[in-house]
Amino acid sequence: MEQNGWGPPAVDLNFLKSGLGVLKIVQMVLSLVGFIVAEITASPYNWEQMKAFEWISLIIFILTLAVFTIFLASWHKSEAVIRVNWPLVDFCHSSLCTVLWSLNLILAVAVVANYGPGMLVGAIIAMVRFWETPTRQ
Repeated sequence: MEQNGWGPPAVDLNFLKSGLGVLKIVQMVLSLVGFIVAEITASPYNWEQMKAFEWISLIIFILTLAVFTIFLASWHKSEAVIRVNWPLVDFCHSSLCTVLWSLNLILAVAVVANYGPGMLVGAIIAMVRFWETPTRQ
């Protein structure tokens, strides 16, 4: 799947089946779910910790989407960027995501410590009930 320059991407479908491809998909899904949960639960309670959680999840999603797209489109094999150490780029991306997820864990612990586990569970239950409630006209 060699590609010359930055032309139309040669999509590598085998990447989707590889361990790295599956890991990136799981990372994107989890960060997107974290973003959505933080957005919904932070609004009624005005928790600043949840706003930070929301932004960190969004940053992780965008960074992972960028790396995923580069590998899926086989741009990492093009002559324009052949000198880039892509395993190192992926390692740095994974390291940064690990640090950011650790910050999210600290923020979640802070929310539970400040508001109690019942408040956090109550917010999540309220969110689920909100989505279950049919709209009435």
